[in-house]
Amino acid sequence: MGVFPHGCEIAASKLIKLWCAEGFLESNSAKTMDDLKIELFLKTLKKQRKASIIVHKISDLKDLVHKSLSKTSKDSVPKCSMDLGPITLAKTVEDSSMEVIKDLESNSGKTLEDFAKECLDELVSRSLVLVRQNSSNSHHGIKTCKTHTTYWHMCVKEAGKDKFFHVINNYANGVRKGVESIRRLCIHNNVLFGIKDVYKSMVSVSNARSLLCTGPHHQYPIPMCFSLRLLRVLDALTIRFYTFPIEVLKLVQLRYLAFTYNKSLPASISKLWNLQYLIVHRQYPSINPSRARRLPIEIWNMQELRHLEVMGSDLPYPNFATALLPNLLTLLGISAESCTEEVLGRIPNLKRLGIQNELGLDDAQSLSCFDHLSHLYGLQTLKCIVVNPKPSFQVVAPAPPPFSVFPSGLKKLTLSGLGLPWEYMSVIAQLPKLEILKLRNYAFQGPVWKVYDSQFSRLKFLLLEDTDLEFWSVGCSHSLLLKHLIIRHCYKLKEFSTLVSGILSVEMIELVDCSPSLAASAKKILEGRMTCGKNRAQLIVSSSEDDGKRKS
Repeated sequence: MGVFPHGCEIAASKLIKLWCAEGFLESNSAKTMDDLKIELFLKTLKKQRKASIIVHKISDLKDLVHKSLSKTSKDSVPKCSMDLGPITLAKTVEDSSMEVIKDLESNSGKTLEDFAKECLDELVSRSLVLVRQNSSNSHHGIKTCKTHTTYWHMCVKEAGKDKFFHVINNYANGVRKGVESIRRLCIHNNVLFGIKDVYKSMVSVSNARSLLCTGPHHQYPIPMCFSLRLLRVLDALTIRFYTFPIEVLKLVQLRYLAFTYNKSLPASISKLWNLQYLIVHRQYPSINPSRARRLPIEIWNMQELRHLEVMGSDLPYPNFATALLPNLLTLLGISAESCTEEVLGRIPNLKRLGIQNELGLDDAQSLSCFDHLSHLYGLQTLKCIVVNPKPSFQVVAPAPPPFSVFPSGLKKLTLSGLGLPWEYMSVIAQLPKLEILKLRNYAFQGPVWKVYDSQFSRLKFLLLEDTDLEFWSVGCSHSLLLKHLIIRHCYKLKEFSTLVSGILSVEMIELVDCSPSLAASAKKILEGRMTCGKNRAQLIVSSSEDDGKRKS
């Protein structure tokens, strides 16, 4: 993680994608099938029999790292690779075999990203990586993280000494001699691209495989270094492009491309046939549906795509019968109109889907995005938001959609701005594997929400944010497995009644900008739990005005 600025909080999801795109989980296809031992940096997966990963055992390095941290001895620092994160304590193998990776995924039932998450969890357990913010996901509970200070300095020092990566955070570092053989560059200040000497120095690093721009967002045009033809990773998300950088199409080795651009992508983007991760953000979200961007039909030719994130775009209907994106696991930011049977049916292995609806709530198609989700049998995470919603305070409840519209394997559901009546919740409550439910910005409307017996049988995390809810009741609360409850900006909800007291599994309640009476009600109920000998639960009350938190 030394490539990121000191103290920088890093999204765990971004680390995972960068690690995978860099090729840290590599194979030696010379090994026989029977010799497969997948050693994902931290764990030996003895049951795999397709290939073996060349990697140094982290268990051996762990002692050296802790010894160097405790004694601060220069000589005890392990000679190891330290690129995009501590995961690169393992030896980096430059050439990958995607066929072996696909075999690994198909035989283990886990994706490459799943293995990388396990590595990150292990690094956290060894205190090399510090968790800054927890995720709602109980299985992979890291949302943001940072490197231990001592370890960060060690990474930067050793990586510079071994010429493994080079950080450019000032003019002196930008024009330093002897960096021509460096494989990875990281820019902490995007303005440095505009300095002629620095730009010329970066161009000389012709063997660079990664270029990361991790500085603050820069909204004005600056020259970008696209002459590094061997790049596999180009992260320029903090740089806004006013015209599409046509030079990037020459970087045919790219696996990871991220940048900010408000217009539509050209058809020629498909020339980057090695791309696995394509991320394009907007500078400002559109509030005009007619301005929605449309992805080129050629996107269907990019067979290696694993993660596609182009905010507020239409994914076109493929006009040829063989169109298929078999490796695509994550699709984020597409419009509701894209969620047709013809489109979704050609992404058979999708696990995570994010829908961005920029239509008005009175539009007849506002719920059509749910009609064909049942075709996604492997879908585990679904997010559907309406940009700039206009909630109505006179809700007329139509008949709820059938339960079958949602995939039965759905584990995490986030809804925002839909303005649905609470009657629709009866459909969601039947999902047999749902563990995480987030309702934001008037996702549901109305004063009363009743949870009936046998609903939400596996729900562990619930977020209610910006609703007009006044009364919330639970039928048989003893059967709920809810552990974490967050309520934000729900000013009309005045008390919990017997809700929390009946949920024996609850471990934490967070109230943000809620009424004082709701906080008092929660405190009273939790105190009553203790007198009855039930497990203690933590109550956190905070306000955005004082940015303070009170715990009890």
